[in-house]
This record gives sequence, C-alpha cells and structure tokens, in this order.
Amino acid sequence: MKLSTRAEYGIRILVALARAEGQGPQSLAAVARSEKLPHAYLEQLVRDLRRAALVTATRGKAGGYQLTRPAGEISLVEAVRALDGPLLEMPCAGPDNLEVCDRPQDCSVHEVFVRVHDSLEDTLSATTLADVVATAGGPPYPMAVRRRMVAQHAALKAASSTAATSTAATSTAAASAQPPMPAAPTR
Repeated sequence: MKLSTRAEYGIRILVALARAEGQGPQSLAAVARSEKLPHAYLEQLVRDLRRAALVTATRGKAGGYQLTRPAGEISLVEAVRALDGPLLEMPCAGPDNLEVCDRPQDCSVHEVFVRVHDSLEDTLSATTLADVVATAGGPPYPMAVRRRMVAQHAALKAASSTAATSTAATSTAAASAQPPMPAAPTR
C-alpha cells in the first residue's frame, strides 16, 4: 500500500485541527500556512472529510473547521478511508468482502494479503489523532540525517540476516555432527 498525497495531507489537516482542539474553528488558510500545503487542494480534501463526518465547518468571520468528535475518538483508519477509500485495492483483502474474488480456485497469496490488510487496519484503527498529536515531532529530518538513518537501518537488517543465516548454518552443522540414532531392535 502506498499512502497517497490525499491521505497524507488530509491527516495533516486533521492533526492540525486536533492540536487546536478547544480553540474553536480554525481557518483553512491558517492550516495551509502552518502545514505548508496548497490551500486550494486542502479545500477539496476538507470536502471529503466533511462528508465522512470527521470535520465540521462554521461560516462567518470567526468561522473555519474543527473536528466533529474529540481527537481521541477519531482513528487514522477513518481518515484514510474517507480520503482514499479501501485500505488495499484487492477485492478479497478485507474480512467483509472475502467472497468477492472471482478466481475459480484459491489464490496462492490470499492469506498473505488478508494478514497485510488486517495488520494495516489494526494499526490504523488503534492510532487516534490524539496519539499522533502526542507523538508528533518537529520538522522532517535533514537529508544527511535521513541518509544516516537509512544506512543504520540497512546495517541492522544485514546484521540480523547474517545472524539468522549463521544460526541456521550452526544448527545444520550441529545436527549433522551428531551420531545417528541406533536402530530400534527388531524381534
């Protein structure tokens, strides 16, 4: 799954509104400025968020947008579905539509994609806007820091892969070094 720009920007709108919870309606222009996002595009996204009953609009001079419920009651899965539709674009990936698949026999990857769908849905369902606000950091890491983090991640992955290969080889060697079991006596 690739998180679309629509979903990313829409979640950023919701997080900005969650940060301002209790301060009344927030103008979309202010959200666009603070998040450095194009105002015209945000207007389209807010329309979808309103349709999904995640935000409400107030007209007038002091108008703007605010969340329809407390941030702790709005999950990211609601936002992603409101903005992008289904989590996975596979007809049989979700538990509610397993019978939609038109393949005449069982699919070799069906179970894998069901697990992917369930994992994604569980994570997004368990994460609320309040969680995101509480853990939101500062600006994105500079490119040099990102490169260093990617290199560290790759080194850790390579080390764990080497350790797993080494453990498997040791286990195989240990198993082949043991003398064979004596045959059971026959009568």
